Amino acid sequence: MNITMNRAELLHAVRRAAAVVPNSSPLEVLKGVLLEADVANKALTLTATNLEVTLKQKLDCAAREDDALAIDARLLAGMLEKLPGDTVELRRNPGDNRVIVESGDAKYSVSVWERSSYPKAEIPAVTNLVRASGIPSMARRTVFAADEKNEKPMLKCVHLRFTQDGLRAAGSDGNCVVTAKGDDKSTGDFSVLIPAPSLGRLAQMCEDKDEFRVGTTGKKVVFVREGFLFSARLIEADYLDTDFLTSSLKNQFTVLTDVAELRKCLDSVSCVEPDGKVKLSFEGMKLSFQCAGVHGNASDAITVAPLTGTPQGEYWYLTRRLSSCLRSLSGTATLGVAAGGMLTLNTENAFYMQTGVRPEAEQPKRAVKKPPAEKKAA
Repeated sequence: MNITMNRAELLHAVRRAAAVVPNSSPLEVLKGVLLEADVANKALTLTATNLEVTLKQKLDCAAREDDALAIDARLLAGMLEKLPGDTVELRRNPGDNRVIVESGDAKYSVSVWERSSYPKAEIPAVTNLVRASGIPSMARRTVFAADEKNEKPMLKCVHLRFTQDGLRAAGSDGNCVVTAKGDDKSTGDFSVLIPAPSLGRLAQMCEDKDEFRVGTTGKKVVFVREGFLFSARLIEADYLDTDFLTSSLKNQFTVLTDVAELRKCLDSVSCVEPDGKVKLSFEGMKLSFQCAGVHGNASDAITVAPLTGTPQGEYWYLTRRLSSCLRSLSGTATLGVAAGGMLTLNTENAFYMQTGVRPEAEQPKRAVKKPPAEKKAA
């Protein structure tokens, strides 16, 4: 291998690859990123995989010979961060098991794997691609609701639907459900169940403005744009009918509020017991939050605007789950309570529902030891 290229561009691509490779693996070479130099096309192709997702990127470079090798992705990213120059050179002699990474006055010599030892990354050919953008926002509103530890595969996933009205997504762990609107121009007629971690990785590699072409083979979904290809394994299962769930809910009352105010209020009281339960109390234009723990209790309140029904009563919810929701949403929200204490939050781009829980048991009072009685003198 003998290539010269822009150091910052290579660093950016290698960081993406490092986000895909596993932290640990019985197959050590999976920690590596495959580098393939192509003299004819003056290009360097980078491939990374964890056997669940595959990332392929193509960069311009000055290549003086064809070669392919795999190098530890996180190690290469660390070296490129520390090298001083604007350009970087990667070179090795034919058959050598080490590569020189050099820029300016600094130089590294590290071990590599040969192309033959790197697993073949299967990237399916997909036709009938549809456009999609706004992936990070879509992931932020839905990934948190999936449960990676759930025994049901579908509840580990985000349900992406390409409809005639645009891209729609949903996530659920069985106790909470969130649905979100995406790009209205992402029209199509298919849906996929993509594991939440896979969608999260893709979201970290792009911006909302980035436009992809998306297609599926039924077993994999592919996101493509110039110089970039991301493929993820899909889960085959029937998903919840979220349209039916959301349309069948009838709130007993609703209030108008702001997500940022709800989040601030919850944060201020949950510090005493972040993994416990929070009580929401409604009384007219006042919404109170209260948490209790072994070391104390806390309460705070905000003003809301009643919309329908009569806001009243006390309802309990799991604090961390509600906190995750409020961190993923933004803007003005219509908050409601349906039968059974079901909490609903409706914003411009998302709808969230969370089941209520039983009230928090009172903390046992600590017994106060009485001083021993004084003995009377005989």
